[in-house]
Amino acid sequence: MHNLSMALKNLKTNFTFYALYLLSVSFVITIFFAFTSFSMNTVMLEKISNDGRVETMCNTISVFLMAFVVFYMSYSNRFFLRRRTKELGIYALLGYRKSTILSLLITENLLTCSGAFITGILLGSFFHKGIVFGITKLLDLAVNHSEIPFFNPNAIMKTTCFIFAVVIVLALSNSRFLFRTSLMDLVRYDKSAEKRMKFHAVPSVIGFLAVISGYCLALDILRGEKSLWLTVGFYPVAMLTFALILSGTVLFIASSLPFAVQAGKKNKRKFYTETKIITAPGFIYRIRSNSRTLIMLTLLSAATLTVSSVMALTLYYPIAAVSRMAPSEIECRIEDENEITAIKEIVNAYSSEADVIFLQTDIYKVTSTAEQLPMEYGIGTSKGDADNEKILREAGFECIPYSAYKALLEAQGRTKVLEHLASLNKDECILIKYQPEPDNNEADSVYPLLIGNEEIPVIVTSVTLDNPISFANSIGTLVISDDLYHTIAGQSGPAVKILSINGKSIEDNEALFQALSDYLSGSPYLQGNSHRVHEIFSLSSSTFLLIGFLVVLFFIAAGSILYFNNVSAVTDSKSDYEILWKMGYTDKRIKKIIKKQTAAFFSIPFLFGLADCVFGTLVYKSALMQNILGNSPLLYAPAMAAVMLTFLIYLGYYHITVHACCKAALTK
Repeated sequence: MHNLSMALKNLKTNFTFYALYLLSVSFVITIFFAFTSFSMNTVMLEKISNDGRVETMCNTISVFLMAFVVFYMSYSNRFFLRRRTKELGIYALLGYRKSTILSLLITENLLTCSGAFITGILLGSFFHKGIVFGITKLLDLAVNHSEIPFFNPNAIMKTTCFIFAVVIVLALSNSRFLFRTSLMDLVRYDKSAEKRMKFHAVPSVIGFLAVISGYCLALDILRGEKSLWLTVGFYPVAMLTFALILSGTVLFIASSLPFAVQAGKKNKRKFYTETKIITAPGFIYRIRSNSRTLIMLTLLSAATLTVSSVMALTLYYPIAAVSRMAPSEIECRIEDENEITAIKEIVNAYSSEADVIFLQTDIYKVTSTAEQLPMEYGIGTSKGDADNEKILREAGFECIPYSAYKALLEAQGRTKVLEHLASLNKDECILIKYQPEPDNNEADSVYPLLIGNEEIPVIVTSVTLDNPISFANSIGTLVISDDLYHTIAGQSGPAVKILSINGKSIEDNEALFQALSDYLSGSPYLQGNSHRVHEIFSLSSSTFLLIGFLVVLFFIAAGSILYFNNVSAVTDSKSDYEILWKMGYTDKRIKKIIKKQTAAFFSIPFLFGLADCVFGTLVYKSALMQNILGNSPLLYAPAMAAVMLTFLIYLGYYHITVHACCKAALTK
């Protein structure tokens, strides 16, 4: 029979089993082609990348993407080769030469990859168009979509060459396997594909202690300046933590889990049930024979969960921080009184609504003679990416009146802060912190303010993170009573005048912000809430988009490998399920057994990956993100949403896998 007709017949006969493989490879090629099309989209790259940063990231991620595709398709190919070794052995017994068998495998790979390639090109083109549309809408870019072809010829050529290279790699791998495996080993290969790992108590304990030690090191970062992460160094401790968790995970899965199940068999009452007496030994066997695959899946799940949660947190946190970096919709410094009239005219030209509120706040710099002063008193520069970051700041408190503080909060719509705001006596003040310091709370501290030739002490009644003025214009802000403020105003030098503009009608108005920027000659003291958010999206969207390509591939790989592994195990044990059926087990009971066995193999990678994700995200948040929002649990909401999304995807794969396993086991 001709190789092509045999290959078509094999694919048709085993279409149900190959369907998810074909679908997953199609998705992989879809992601790869969409990424390649985006990286070759000169129209979009010119819009979102002015310094070559996006192009560099595309080249870097492209390497990881290609390596991942090769790994995934090689693993899938090896998996299906293992599933068909007995069939290939029969071909050899019938007189087929190994070169003929290899030709058959190459033909099947070509057919599968060709089908996946065509599907991937079509879906990838739609996906690429969707990405372009989404970015242009998100960043409000002026893009001529007719200049962007639906099928990028260069991307098609690159994808074709890459897939062809992958087919050659698979052919070489299959050739090496076939010509190094004897006929007897070929027939029996499916029973010894993975070397079974033994388990003992000592490596079980070592693995458990290594994982716990790694997690304790991760938690140590919460000790702040006393943490080993700061005293020893971030990177050495990070590498040690990673090594402990990695080695501990390997030992724990390979030894501790089967050891725990083996020990649980001693409890006769719980072990000798109609379900556990089947699932427990099967679980031990699968752990021992598939431990390497399970370890790989655990690490893959940990990477998927951690990257997705960190990506969500990294995108959300700067946006949430805008409420502190630029609390007003528009804010600027006033150098000349005539500027106020001109600014109002510009605002009115871009907004005809009557809800726009203009508030001028005069800030007076006051020094203190206290021996211990808060960090904000002497901070040298603002922390961030503003143009005034390099501008040195004189030490001192920047005082504003209580009435102006209330008016600004009300104009900014921060009603919850106003509800808990208490009035101030003349000798009281509110200290606005740049970032929280749990170990150094300045509440009840007394700071003598030097006003003219007189020292007037003020008591800090409360410490807050609710600053009404951007950090570009005021750090070390001290809210004082109106009476004390008038005293300072009468004896101090010139004030820094800040104009804050708020109102629904001027939100998300980039044209207005640009007009004000042009009028103020690009002043670094011009700040805007909506503008800052738009700027963050503009700078971050391409980065997260590119990382998102890898995350999607992680999902596809983890889910597909779990599917193939479980279906393969059930198919190999089909005779066992037939025996159970003859013993009186109902189809419902057998399905319950299959569900429990499948759930174990899905839950282990997910739960271990989730634990790694929690501690990894904690370290990332504490060490690599500037803490200006405190430690509210709400800040972790995006990470939790990413974990929940991952769980739902795993759950979908689980139900698909259970359905396929039950169908394979119960088909008479």
